[in-house]
Amino acid sequence: MLTHTASRAHPHRPAFTALLIAAALLTALFVSTACGGEAARADDPWARFRPALKPEFQQDLDRGAALPVYEIAATLDVDAPQLTGAARVRVPNTSPDPWTKLVFRLYPMLEHYGGEMVVQSTLVDGKPATFIYTNDNTALEVSLDRPLVPGGAVDVDLTWRLSIPSWTNSTSLYRLFGRSQQMISLPLFYPSLAVYQPGPAVGSGRWWLSTGTERGDAAFNLASLFAVTVTLPSDWVPVTSGTLVATTPVSATATSHAFVTGPSREFVLHTSPLFQAVSGDTYGTRVTSYYLPGTEATGRAALRYAQQALAIYSDRFGEYPFTDMRVAPAPIAYRGMEYPQAIFLGVELYTRFRENLEVLTVHEMAHQWWYNIVHNDPVQEPWLDEALAEFSVMIYMENMRGADDAGALVARRWQTPLNSLQAKGEDTAVNQAVPDFLNGTQYETVVYGKGALFYDRLRESLGTRRFDRFLQNYVQQHRWGIVDTASWLAALSDLPDPSLRRLFEEWIDQPRPQAQTSGAQRGSP
Repeated sequence: MLTHTASRAHPHRPAFTALLIAAALLTALFVSTACGGEAARADDPWARFRPALKPEFQQDLDRGAALPVYEIAATLDVDAPQLTGAARVRVPNTSPDPWTKLVFRLYPMLEHYGGEMVVQSTLVDGKPATFIYTNDNTALEVSLDRPLVPGGAVDVDLTWRLSIPSWTNSTSLYRLFGRSQQMISLPLFYPSLAVYQPGPAVGSGRWWLSTGTERGDAAFNLASLFAVTVTLPSDWVPVTSGTLVATTPVSATATSHAFVTGPSREFVLHTSPLFQAVSGDTYGTRVTSYYLPGTEATGRAALRYAQQALAIYSDRFGEYPFTDMRVAPAPIAYRGMEYPQAIFLGVELYTRFRENLEVLTVHEMAHQWWYNIVHNDPVQEPWLDEALAEFSVMIYMENMRGADDAGALVARRWQTPLNSLQAKGEDTAVNQAVPDFLNGTQYETVVYGKGALFYDRLRESLGTRRFDRFLQNYVQQHRWGIVDTASWLAALSDLPDPSLRRLFEEWIDQPRPQAQTSGAQRGSP
């Protein structure tokens, strides 16, 4: 594995040339995203974002004033490899505290990402602002010349240069970020506004600065709106969040692609000159499956699984709100990873481990609800999305294969690993932070498997109809928000059954000596 050592940074003032570059890039962005009559108007400031949402969900844009808004222009040099970018970020203060600074996360600087991100300039409401790197260079503090009061907002302009790591082309390696196997994967390639967490008293809040670990997810983000223009070599195919609204040749060899999103946790760019695609429509959503040469059959299978999952989950959790959804191979071995409106599946799932393709696809599809629509701290409370996404696999299997196959999945994927862990005396509480687990095996067995078994027991206690209503109400109540275990328990307390709280305490808050569930008994391994 390649290692990355970040250079020590120091306070900067923006350079004049960087500001000129920012102005040029953002001007290009405003022009490109205004095409097709969807430019923002005084009577509809959210007009340009509407193509990303189905008509019945466009009222979600009414809350746009309370969401950060990112306007990003970026150019990718695939030979360097390097990305240069500029962004204007509308930052509203929806907390109860005045802010004397803003904090942006530089996720590419995480050790396990391995990027090198240099911020060149910052403006706040058009005026140069000082900034410093902090949190081992994974965050940027931007000074404010006056406090940003609750209910207020500022515009922040940033320019940056991102050096992209190149990794070995081995298909067995897991890389979320960088260049490998003729693909470039760039989640969170821009400075991302950190989550501000209010404290018990006014002024006692803090900015979320966890760096996470290689296990689990490290990104924690507010739902935001994005208008993004990326310029790529013309033969490179972009796979992104959002909906494509314009494609513009900018030279004989380069093309700009403009995208917009509805409320979204982040924006991902994944690209390759090798991608081919097949697509289909499900419930008004265009689902596109990308694949590499020689893997068309697997790409079509991934499309079918994604469409089936989207339909089942829409029926059970609430309809998927976006007009686009994408599935693509990525250099993550035989695993999967979720992003808004996109899931990535390891290249080995398309070749050596095709038998795992369906389960991984539908697990990641569930994250469109349990991560993007309803979000949580992925480092401190990973069970909130991962256990529910894993249990969603069982819901899918019951609908597609029947109870026996679903029961076999429960026994093989959840119960047997948990039994093994318990035999070694290594069972532990589900509700723990990622770094608190002994290793990856304990983390995955407990958070994913044992967490899913808890949901199986909860559904058994409630009955399927009441359980489905519970999840639907949970989605509606916390739509585009952030939940924690306390808010999950508050949703559970709406159900008048005190035994449910005891079930939670037994399964989630403490180890269980042994707990064979009805789900595990329905089938055989």
